[in-house]
Amino acid sequence: MKPNRTALALLAALGCLSLAATAPADAKARKKPAKPAAAAPAAVPTPSAEEQRAAANAEQAKAAQAQAQANAANQQAYQDELKARDEKIAREKAEYEAAMAKWKADVAACQAGDVSKCAKPN
Repeated sequence: MKPNRTALALLAALGCLSLAATAPADAKARKKPAKPAAAAPAAVPTPSAEEQRAAANAEQAKAAQAQAQANAANQQAYQDELKARDEKIAREKAEYEAAMAKWKADVAACQAGDVSKCAKPN
């Protein structure tokens, strides 16, 4: 008995389909291997957790030192301003007391009869 041409064509078609189904897997396997990592540009090594912590601590200490210096400078400026204010108040009080003493002396002299010490009429 001779094989039927239709049956042979069907078998041939199934064989091609089975090859086509496995072709992508073979194609993936035949790809060129990736270049080794040595060919890539050298990456900067990442610091360890301890090195990162030490760097963060050093940065924080530097910031704290700067803040302490700024606080000391601000405190000194504040103290200088307080001293200047107190000196101004003392100077103005002394001027006021001197003016009041002169006025009282002039009033007493005017009441005693010294008209040169009396206030001038407007």
